[in-house]
Amino acid sequence: MIVLKYLLVGAAAVAGAAALPSQSQASEWGCQVLLCLSGDWQGTPSCHPPIYKLIAAMKAPGFNWPTCPQANSSAARFEKYEDCPAGWQAAGSYDSDRPGMMQERNICRISSDRLTLPVTFTNSRLGQDHDNGSRQAQIEINGRLVTAKIQITGNDRGHSLGNGPTYYTISRPVRGKPWFIEYDDANGMRQKSWFNLNMP
Repeated sequence: MIVLKYLLVGAAAVAGAAALPSQSQASEWGCQVLLCLSGDWQGTPSCHPPIYKLIAAMKAPGFNWPTCPQANSSAARFEKYEDCPAGWQAAGSYDSDRPGMMQERNICRISSDRLTLPVTFTNSRLGQDHDNGSRQAQIEINGRLVTAKIQITGNDRGHSLGNGPTYYTISRPVRGKPWFIEYDDANGMRQKSWFNLNMP
């Protein structure tokens, strides 16, 4: 954080001397945004004005994310969910009747023959209509018990046939900081900083 701060301040001073006023102001704001979002912007009062300005600007048509050329920063990108545990794959909740439709990948799943983690089966059975009567289990993932559904793959309309591969599915964790920016640090190494835009 400190290294990034001195990099941005020094580079902005040099570039600002030769830039046009509008370019300089845009670059300065972009560098302020990068600096603040790389740390605890909610807990830093001096970061509130540039980030509040950012949040307001995001609602306007034609918004472009302010970048910091001196640090080669990217526009921010949004990833709602955490990565699935190792060996698990992200998937949509339901099989679609319309191939090609985009689905939100809000679950993680793994076939039973690839699962090597401890499993405790329960007697719970989910709703027959909504979940095809799939059963529940407890799986220990990274030292924590997670509730999983046990599902058998069905036909092309999602109805269970009872003779397909068995999968375990779990809810995909939602990120507390779903936005990220990439930038070059003082050593020219590419870095990624995660953040949220929750108002303090």
